[in-house]
Amino acid sequence: MCSTVLPAACLLAAAAAASPLHAEMMIGGYGPSTAQGNPLRRFSADAQGDDAPIGQIAGPDTQLYQPAFGVYEPDEGVVYVSDFDGRAIRVYSATATGNAAPIRVINPSSIAQTRANAPVSAHGELGVIVSNCCIATFPLHADGNDVSAIRAIDWGGSSNSTTRLYNPNALTYLPGSDEYAVIDNDPAPPQATRLVFHARTANGNVAPTRLLTGAGVAHAVGLAHDRATHRLFVLRQAPPDVNDVQHGSIAVFDESASGDAQPLTVIEGEATQLDLIVGQYWAGLGFDPYTSRLMASSNDNSGNAALNRVILFDYAAGVGGNIAPVRQLQGSNVSPYYPGTPFGVPAEIIFRSGFEPAQQAH
Repeated sequence: MCSTVLPAACLLAAAAAASPLHAEMMIGGYGPSTAQGNPLRRFSADAQGDDAPIGQIAGPDTQLYQPAFGVYEPDEGVVYVSDFDGRAIRVYSATATGNAAPIRVINPSSIAQTRANAPVSAHGELGVIVSNCCIATFPLHADGNDVSAIRAIDWGGSSNSTTRLYNPNALTYLPGSDEYAVIDNDPAPPQATRLVFHARTANGNVAPTRLLTGAGVAHAVGLAHDRATHRLFVLRQAPPDVNDVQHGSIAVFDESASGDAQPLTVIEGEATQLDLIVGQYWAGLGFDPYTSRLMASSNDNSGNAALNRVILFDYAAGVGGNIAPVRQLQGSNVSPYYPGTPFGVPAEIIFRSGFEPAQQAH
């Protein structure tokens, strides 16, 4: 039974039970120039087709350029946004809309291009993929350009390096094992993808705690995690077949899987709409704990925003096999340029720690 001071799992469960669709999806992406930054858009849980967003964070005061990845942190009611070529982690109130300035900006030169981040509120820390190479941990409430990392796991530089980090992407944190997990790949053909796990407290040139390898994670392009069911989700995109079709799938693993473990189940088949033609690519995979939905975003290499998509699967219904998505968003409303990784936020923000971020401009 949950105590008077409700922990995260209790509030998530209560929110889901009370109103399973009472949540929203947010998504940013990559903009072509600092003068044309990609907005961070918010969609209702019922959005479909070419529906417009119900709000967005956009404008010069936001400082956003390429908000490729975001994550909602429920203890503070904020979102931590990895601004890829803006070379910063920008923190906004989860209720912010319009030309809203960030509450904090973490932008030491060591961050450089950052693909993803993982707040670890229980330890007051923030894991960040820095410089496209390494995993650094900063104080969670850091601010400014003179922040120093608490610790950092070094770049490996080859497939047989000690850290096994070469090209890390899609960082997530596993509280049960106190580990970071990333997708990574070997530096030379056939560029076999793998999941690399490191202890949160690791520092320097250290070995991973484990690897997840083999056919189950081959051609991985996206990674997400459900803390409630202890599942990892791996979005895969196979090379083109003879018909120039790139078969897509989402493999589901127990979060403790390692070695050549096989998936518990796989979402794949024509009905899933995960197959793409040559020239189209999956951009990222997210999991929304407030709706129990998997969210996969894709784009066209030509930059034609009309071909941008997000498809959503109902994981709570017991996904696996050739199932159809429950929602699909498409077109330039998803992103005016190239979409990033979608993530979920509750429609009504619950402040669990008594900390409420400053009001933003609307």
